[in-house]
Amino acid sequence: MEAEEILAALQGRRPRILVLGDVLLDRWCEGGAERLCREGPVPVLDVARVVDAPGGAGNTAMNLAALGADVVLAGVAGDDGPGASLTACLDRAGISTRGTLVQRAGRSTSVKSRMLAGGQLLLRVDSCRPAEPDEAREVSDRALAALAGADAVVVCDYGLGALAALDRAAVRSGTHALVVDARRFHEWASLRADVATPNAQEAADLLGEPTPHGDRRAWAEGHARELGSATGAEHTLVTLDRDGTVLLGPPGSVHATAARPAPEQNAVGAGDTFVAGLAYALALGLPVEAAADVGQAAADVVVGLPGTSTCTGERLAAALRGEPARRVSTLAAAREAAAAARAAGQTVVLTNGVFDGLHRGHTAFLEDAARMGGLLVVGINSDQSAHRLHGTPPSAAEDDRAAVVAALASVDHALVFDSDTAVPLIEALAPDVYVKGGDYLPGMLAEAGAVEAAGGRLETLGWTERADRRPIDTRVDR
Repeated sequence: MEAEEILAALQGRRPRILVLGDVLLDRWCEGGAERLCREGPVPVLDVARVVDAPGGAGNTAMNLAALGADVVLAGVAGDDGPGASLTACLDRAGISTRGTLVQRAGRSTSVKSRMLAGGQLLLRVDSCRPAEPDEAREVSDRALAALAGADAVVVCDYGLGALAALDRAAVRSGTHALVVDARRFHEWASLRADVATPNAQEAADLLGEPTPHGDRRAWAEGHARELGSATGAEHTLVTLDRDGTVLLGPPGSVHATAARPAPEQNAVGAGDTFVAGLAYALALGLPVEAAADVGQAAADVVVGLPGTSTCTGERLAAALRGEPARRVSTLAAAREAAAAARAAGQTVVLTNGVFDGLHRGHTAFLEDAARMGGLLVVGINSDQSAHRLHGTPPSAAEDDRAAVVAALASVDHALVFDSDTAVPLIEALAPDVYVKGGDYLPGMLAEAGAVEAAGGRLETLGWTERADRRPIDTRVDR
């Protein structure tokens, strides 16, 4: 299918998708590492900010919500601090967990923490636990109760046992489109999924063969029959990271996608995003080949973003068309995009600032703001308004400042405005969320009343100070 045909189908309605599986919290601890610890020759990370985002099945759900789906998530979390942060993230994204996410008192939430210094990954720490049998039984009961009316079901089994007691026959019989993303696909063969999505290593494990090297696509095509038998699915889609994917169906049926190259550390959660795009398209009735193209386009978007990120409908449309997703916009274009996003069930987020001398604090703030919804619009103060606000003109012209902000992967629309406050922007765009830095209090903001009048809410986020990158000081910490 051509890009415009796919986009027309995606804009048709809002599908309801049930996501079942292992839910965890992805935590990013970011800061500087400028000295070594005296207990051993390892760097000391001075944490400047901590960013939490749903991971595992939660990340798949977040991507589906950002694309515009009505999402219900069933799984296991803990009744603890990470569990509260997880559910807060899901709530902000409009993902339904009431009655489906099992959170028992005294149980912990699975967390994967990543330590970064100057944007470089130093260490990952996993604190994950398997689901208890009583939790797994309750997940099954709640999942079946939520099954009615679902246009698609996504099974996300990462080996933590949340789906150990799932009534698979009931799920299969009650599902229009079923996608399985699992660590051990042979355990789901009896489900007869519409699409199973192993990566190259998982595909090789299914067949008891060594990890394929060289032309992995040709390897997968050569083992199409065996892979189909092992997964039990009508279509087996082998994901090949930098080499895209290959979709294997009935004998002789092959469809390949090509991936956009990206830094390896930015690929966190890209597989979840692919599955979300695939399931979203299948839920709307697209052919499986077109659905694979949608999944690839969504994955290409997020590998350009740091951390655990999502693909919005706006970014997906640009990726499918082969257009740059982020450019300096106009108020009229931003208003149209906001209306389209809201009609698709997405949260519209607005923030603003001068953004003179863009630095790490700015980019971190905008990445956090983008995680709060499906469309991020950024207003950039004009040269004249910045001069009025600060008494001196900015060092960079408004067009240059706007172009730099628009080029950020986290931003959907960036536009210049000339007023002293963002009230005119708020009145024009009626954002669901208006975001400012944590150095502002709600009572200090002239925009607070306009946000309330527009039916939105005001959020403040923490701030990461500008920091020049310096080599690690080899002196030990005293």
